[in-house]
Amino acid sequence: MAVREIATKNYYKINFDNCAVKGLKVFVNLSVYLDTAEREKEKERTPKWAEFFQKLSANLQGQRDNLFAQIDAAGLTVDGVLSKTEENKIDGALYPDLRELQERWNALEPFEHLLGNSLFRYGDAELPCIEISEKIGEQLAALGFEEAWILDPVRITAGAEVCTGDYKGEQICHSFYYDRLKTVMGETEDC
Repeated sequence: MAVREIATKNYYKINFDNCAVKGLKVFVNLSVYLDTAEREKEKERTPKWAEFFQKLSANLQGQRDNLFAQIDAAGLTVDGVLSKTEENKIDGALYPDLRELQERWNALEPFEHLLGNSLFRYGDAELPCIEISEKIGEQLAALGFEEAWILDPVRITAGAEVCTGDYKGEQICHSFYYDRLKTVMGETEDC
């Protein structure tokens, strides 16, 4: 559910996790989309994002678990395989197979954060430059990643937290915050 202000044609979505009643005042946190197409794009992508990031997280955890299992199976310890010259790196000369597993894991790990922070474009901010090697790109695609997510992110033009008046003991739910937001806006329609 979202609200479109008819006069401005602004499209608002409430960020429920950031709404609150503070000191008997109601605060509604919202995002303003470039247009309804951007909100629709977000709705269409959200289940794909959730599935992708769950798979990416599970993949990274599986790689980590495999690395530690390989170290343990070889009768070694994590501290025992570390390089004396490279911080937090497995000694590649002594344990090349373990180092390869570590490098594979380390190469993929930053993309969980990088991609998560690139799904939205706020205002006129420049799109972040994310370099994805062919090898990493193949791994990400196998997990469900779509390049359009970062090349054409969801456009949000603004965000705000609005005080919408006194709290009078109403039941706090999604419609409560939407109804409160509408009281401080011009004529609206639900979307």
